[in-house]
Amino acid sequence: MCPDRNDLCGWELNNPDHEIFDIHVIEVVGGCASCEHVAECAMPCESVRRLAPKEGRILELGHEKEDGKPRMSYFALLHRDEVKFIRLSSPDHYWATASCISHEQVPAWALSQLDQKKEGVTGA
Repeated sequence: MCPDRNDLCGWELNNPDHEIFDIHVIEVVGGCASCEHVAECAMPCESVRRLAPKEGRILELGHEKEDGKPRMSYFALLHRDEVKFIRLSSPDHYWATASCISHEQVPAWALSQLDQKKEGVTGA
């Protein structure tokens, strides 16, 4: 579904901050893909969307899934000397939701991934 594992994407994904991200439609799902009247339709099309940072680089920190709960993925946006954290909630049967979160809301295991991946980015 997503072109790259570092991509922030999901079904009907929202844009949590229009100053930071652009949103791109990767794939239109269902009957809307071939509909000649999509511009006149009152129902929104279902799509897979990707958040693309206007500046900086996204690093995927990992994800977790507990039975009966949405998959939670954590990302870091690196821009100059600043790091912003994003949590992506991907329920099995509903729209994905991205949220900008504070450093304190990021699990310790994800923060440890950030340190390792930042070294890989700067060491390359």
